[in-house]
Amino acid sequence: SKVSYGGSAGLMLGFWASEKKVKSSLATALPCFSLEVLAVIYACFDEDDDVPLFTHDKRRRMATKYPDMHLGTLERFLIARDFSVTKAGQMLDGYLEFKKVVNSPGFGEKARLTLGEGRRNIVTPMGRAKDGTDVFGFRMCLITEEMLNNADAVADAAAWTMEMYLQRTGPYRNPRVTVLAPTNAIDNAPNIPAHRLIPILRALSKRLGANYPEFAQRIVIFPFPWVGRVLWEMVKVFLDPKTSAKVCFLPGSQDRHSDPDETMYELVEKDQIDPLFLKALPELKSSEKAPDKTKG
Repeated sequence: SKVSYGGSAGLMLGFWASEKKVKSSLATALPCFSLEVLAVIYACFDEDDDVPLFTHDKRRRMATKYPDMHLGTLERFLIARDFSVTKAGQMLDGYLEFKKVVNSPGFGEKARLTLGEGRRNIVTPMGRAKDGTDVFGFRMCLITEEMLNNADAVADAAAWTMEMYLQRTGPYRNPRVTVLAPTNAIDNAPNIPAHRLIPILRALSKRLGANYPEFAQRIVIFPFPWVGRVLWEMVKVFLDPKTSAKVCFLPGSQDRHSDPDETMYELVEKDQIDPLFLKALPELKSSEKAPDKTKG
């Protein structure tokens, strides 16, 4: 007797544009697999099952070009390049070359030192947002003069953090993040004025945008004073329009170590945010001290 897979495959749809009422396909049902794996599964189907391998030509072409890569990964690059197979392929090829660098021996240790150790790390993995995305904190006040002088190295190190996140996430979850970026100064941090951070923000945007497209669900900047609108207009020039559209601003106190405005907890529950994220840092030893740029 024949086993029909068509019904079960139809129930599994939902990752790729199923809301557009496209015809079911094995690719839309199983984006966590590569074409190599799907081909084996597809061989088990009978013609009467009426479930095609692909219904979207550009997804088929992309998968044929990269048969060993998960279809969900290919989808992110296609979306980032407006479904141009040529441009998406060029972007993906660049990422694959960069991936060799961040996975090279010793790169991880170098990245950890570059980003700062312990609570001085400018990137903090946290919990989950209410929409299910993974939360990362980005503390601009922890950026040092050394980081400013080595913006590309900082961008590479931040990309390594995203690569490690991607490996932890695995192929069965769509990697999506909510970034919390507070603007308050905190005690015992460098607290370099925001307008001087533009080179490092530009480097981060360029590196992360080129290699980890469609990662950011939302970038939350808080508290955001009206005077910050001028700075935002300057920074926005260096961002991909798709990325800048994901930035949102929340009100709140500019005082050091203040809790976020209550509107934050509409996006992320309080217990999903590191309780030390907005608090003062331990005082450095005299030999380690960096000047606080907001004082004197």
